[in-house]
Formats: sequence, structure tokens, C-alpha cells
Amino acid sequence: MATKINTKYLLDLVSRSFALTIPLLDKNKKSKVEVQYLLARIIDTIEDSNHTKEDKETLITGFINILKTENTENLENFKKIVIENTINENDKVLIENINVVLKSFYTFKQEIKNISISYLREMGYGMIYYQDHPITTFEDLDDYCYYVAGTVGVYLTELAKMLDNLELDKEKAKSLGRFLQKVNIIKDAKIDYKEKRFFWPVTLFDNENPAPYFEDGAYMDKAMEVLSQMIESAMNEFRNSIEYIMTIEKKAIGYRHFCLVATLMGYENLKLMKNNYNIFMGETVKIPRKNTLEIVTKVKADFYTNKKLEDLLEKAFAKESEAPAKESEAAAQKENDN
Repeated sequence: MATKINTKYLLDLVSRSFALTIPLLDKNKKSKVEVQYLLARIIDTIEDSNHTKEDKETLITGFINILKTENTENLENFKKIVIENTINENDKVLIENINVVLKSFYTFKQEIKNISISYLREMGYGMIYYQDHPITTFEDLDDYCYYVAGTVGVYLTELAKMLDNLELDKEKAKSLGRFLQKVNIIKDAKIDYKEKRFFWPVTLFDNENPAPYFEDGAYMDKAMEVLSQMIESAMNEFRNSIEYIMTIEKKAIGYRHFCLVATLMGYENLKLMKNNYNIFMGETVKIPRKNTLEIVTKVKADFYTNKKLEDLLEKAFAKESEAPAKESEAAAQKENDN
């Protein structure tokens, strides 16, 4: 029997994490978020492709135009050009079936289509900008992560306002998107490095050259220092992310569950990656399946009350400050001994 290709099939194919969290959403948002993720993934596929920067810009602009005008006359030609230089096989299937995604998108109310296109355009602009602007500083990293993921956070916030009459903090929504993106950037560092794509600030590395950190065991100590700074950068977004979730009311409980599972999994991954040299060796670092199942089960059972989330933040940031405190105590003790 032939496989029925719909948006859910495509989502399962290209994203395990979103395939896990999108089903948790409230019914009024599920299809909108599923389609928005797939549209963003199409733009991301163009960004990751082997096309030149100029061609990527033309293709992303052309795709946004297809969304805006609903004119699909050139769609087959567009698909053919994109697929020629697409790296990932599953992404090729997505590109081949763009019409399935567009068919759903075109059924949405115009105001939803408008905010969708607005943030996809901004995302595409940022991706093109960083094709020839290296990520040099942490400010650049924050900026890049806003374009590729913070825009999604703001889109979701506007969707919640439109569909649930829920006023949420857009700045904290940006933090949530950046948090999840930074976790992925740390986790996928070796894969990205091998594919000659690099998203860690280059000023972290001696002579702005990350190669020895990923290829020479003698750089292990320096690599651990750099990793520590990257994890600190991600944790800078974590408090805002949790505080954003704490303001999501019961009338949008599915949206709270969606955000919470993604954020808690990101946090658990960060804990696993701390002081973990496997990040540089290319060995997969991810939380065990039973831990994922436990997070999803607890979230769906509304285990994580705001009080429990406050406790989680206190614990997370107490641990962050414990190490320097212990080092100071050790130094003081040494001085006394002398």
C-alpha cells in the first residue's frame, strides 16, 4: 500500500524532536505550528544546501513569494533546483512534497498567513546575512539564534495571542527559541564542523581556528573551557525560557506542554554535555529514551507546577554558582595552610 504523504508524515521524517512535541499542542494551533515548522525547514534546507549565497538568496526570496502570492506556476522548477544541491535525503523528500505543505498553509486565515510569512521572511534574511558574516562574538551568536529560532518563538507568541487571547512576553519568547537553538549548536558541533559550517564564536579559539580543538587531543583542556562558555551562553537563556512557560495559562495548556517538553529536554541535554569531550569527538550525546518518556509523562500529567519550575531554576543556578564558590573556598584554605 502506498504511503500517504501528509504534513505529519513529513514532520516525522525531518524532525524527531518536533514530531514529539507538536502533538502535545492545543487543537487550534497544531496544524499551524506543524506547517510553520515545515516551511521554516524548507528555508533551512536551502541555507544548508551547496548553492551559492546569491542562489540561496534568490531561492528563499522566490519561496517567500510563492507563499505570499499563492502562485505555484514555477513550483516544479523551484523544487528541481533546490533538490539538486540539497545535502540531506529526508529534506529532499520534504522539498519534493512542498505542494502538500502549501496546500495546508493556503487554507489558513489571512492574518495567520501574514504573521507566518513575516517571520519566515525575517528568518530567511538572517540566514542569508550569516552566509558571509562569520559568527565572531557571543553577540553574533545571539543574533543568529534569534533569526533561526527566536523568530519561531515570537510567531508562536503571536499565534497564542490571536487564537487564545493570551498576552505573553515576546522578549522571553526569543530567549526560548535561542535556548533551544544554542543547545543544538553545541550538540551538533562536530557534524557542523565536518560539513564546514560552524556556529560557535570563532574568537573563543586560539588564532580564531577551531580545527585543533576538534582534531587534536592535546587541546582537550582548552576545548573544555570553550564548551563551558558555550553552555553558559545557553544557560543565559534558560531562566527567561522557564519564566515564559510559567505565564502560559491553562486555556493554552497544550502550548505550555509543547514549550515545557522542548525546554526540559534541552536542559537535560545541556547537563549531559557539560565537561563532555564527546562533543568534540563527534560521538552522539543525547538523553536516554526513558528520560525523554519520563519528561513527557510528567509534563502531560501537569507535574511541573510553577512552584516546581521555580525550584528547578533555583537548583539549576545554584549549581552554576557552586563551582566558583568551592574554588574560592579551596583557595582560601590553601592560603590559611601556608
